[in-house]
Amino acid sequence: FDKMDEGDRTAIHEVMEQQTISISKAGITTTLNARTSILAAANPARSRYNPRMTPEENINLPAALLSRFDVLFLMLDRPSHDDDLQLARHVAYVHAHGRHPPREGTEISVDLLRHFVAAARARDPVLPRAVADYVVGAYVQLRQQYKAGLQARANGGANASGPASARSNIGNTTPRTLLAILRLAQAHARVRGAVAVATEDVDEGLRLMDAAHVTLDAQPAGGQHGLFGERGAARADAVSAIFALMVRLVRTAAVASGSLQLLQLAYSDVLDRVRDAGYSEADLSRCITQYEDINVLQVNLTRTRITFVDASAVQAAQ
Repeated sequence: FDKMDEGDRTAIHEVMEQQTISISKAGITTTLNARTSILAAANPARSRYNPRMTPEENINLPAALLSRFDVLFLMLDRPSHDDDLQLARHVAYVHAHGRHPPREGTEISVDLLRHFVAAARARDPVLPRAVADYVVGAYVQLRQQYKAGLQARANGGANASGPASARSNIGNTTPRTLLAILRLAQAHARVRGAVAVATEDVDEGLRLMDAAHVTLDAQPAGGQHGLFGERGAARADAVSAIFALMVRLVRTAAVASGSLQLLQLAYSDVLDRVRDAGYSEADLSRCITQYEDINVLQVNLTRTRITFVDASAVQAAQ
């Protein structure tokens, strides 16, 4: 994407925003539909990612253009013994045998995959009123998180608590974010073969967006500074970060339901979000234990449900 001419990138704005493209040729001006997904890749400025600079400075693309992408993932080539060994063996095998190595597990034929994608695209799941309210609540909560992150950065990070307080400007929350949630939720419903969008589809869309944000907020291993050139203390306290994550989840559910009486979360959903944020189940257990001791959280005997005992703790938390 970074190799494109500025004029070409500007022309893509309308395609990504309005799903149309305007053409003016030989005195004829017309507008055509351009309903397609865009998967783009870009190299960092100066061809090397500098962890002491912000993602905005490294990517060096206009914010107006980046905001039109539903999800943005930052992929860094960090040294890893297992990954490097697997890549080296793959390259060596291809050069030695002239073909790709045999794959493990069951393969899906290309024709079957094409038929599945075509069938999924033919569906047009509707958005029920209850799910629409759930999406609205999730968007409002994301806006509150973004506002808290801006305030934390304005205060120099002194009041930061958890990954959300150090969010990049690339991952800011705008009305386009609301459209992104709807698109991801509808896409997930199409893959399931459903005729209507469910809350689980919305949750999956939010999980994907949160996982993308985590890559932007990630801290290099062994470094004192994050990818934003900031101190990594906001992510160092796993217990506080996980509790802030659970508060965001339960506040989103509360806003959608319009009630703060029964604040519960599924343990499996929380564990998935915790792992996406780069923490382990042991970190989640430590967080639950600490907040159980002060009677803020309770977990049932089968460890399937986490309940906030006091709603005031959720209302007070940022």
